[in-house]
Amino acid sequence: MTLKYLLLPGLFCMALAAPLCLGADASYSYATNGVLDNIEGRLGVKWKLVLDESNLGGKELEIVEATFPAGMTVGSHPHRSVEIIYVLSGIYEHEVNGKLYRLKPGMVGIVRPGDTVRHLVPKDGESKVLILWAPAGEAARVVPKGKGTPPEPVAEAVK
Repeated sequence: MTLKYLLLPGLFCMALAAPLCLGADASYSYATNGVLDNIEGRLGVKWKLVLDESNLGGKELEIVEATFPAGMTVGSHPHRSVEIIYVLSGIYEHEVNGKLYRLKPGMVGIVRPGDTVRHLVPKDGESKVLILWAPAGEAARVVPKGKGTPPEPVAEAVK
């Protein structure tokens, strides 16, 4: 069984367990198309803020979708949260504590608090990834504030 088949159900379990941690009075979205889309960032990175406290109702998790341009390199830096990177398309490289890993679609990269990481994208094409941060807090440091457009809300299905 591959890691993606273990990771994705785990994410759904975390999302389903969130209401239990929030209490009966917490407000959260039952379905969402994200918080902000089309956020232009440094180095030509395109961000979509998918999940944060505003639609989760708590600070357990943040999810972003990021499209990194060809040839992009982000210098070494630490994270305060666990960072899980799931590659959707293209080639994505990350160097964790001096060890370089080349990830292809369907592969997962993991960075733990205290690790030093560097992100790289080969010059031959962009890379699109889904990034999860647990607990929340990294998006405020990484995703540009005051930019982007709100996506269309998810309508309740007609029975």
